[in-house]
Amino acid sequence: MEKVYRLFEVEEVIAEMDLSDIDDDIAETDEEYQIVISGWWVHIPELNLNLHEGVVCTWEEESQMFMPDFAVTVVYEAGAEHQHYIYFEQDGMVITLANWLNGRVPLDVIEQMRCSICKE
Repeated sequence: MEKVYRLFEVEEVIAEMDLSDIDDDIAETDEEYQIVISGWWVHIPELNLNLHEGVVCTWEEESQMFMPDFAVTVVYEAGAEHQHYIYFEQDGMVITLANWLNGRVPLDVIEQMRCSICKE
């Protein structure tokens, strides 16, 4: 049975979990950067969205490899995993979602949305 959380609390719960056994995935790559996302996600049924933690990596000529640059939250439509994200931002889940919704849903409502942590 899936445990249900409120969006405002889920990042703290995730921080305390050991998710190291779940492989990351590449959401996007090109010559200069790559977006690597978590293999787990937070599902928000009310919006039919999934949120992944991710890292934007940039190409470094000196080492000839992608190196982590900054953390992001990546938004996907539920059921569209790893096909194409709809938004990403260098912020936490609540703020990223609020910015993507662009004022259509108040922040206090977003914080109280029910969600669950999902693994492949």
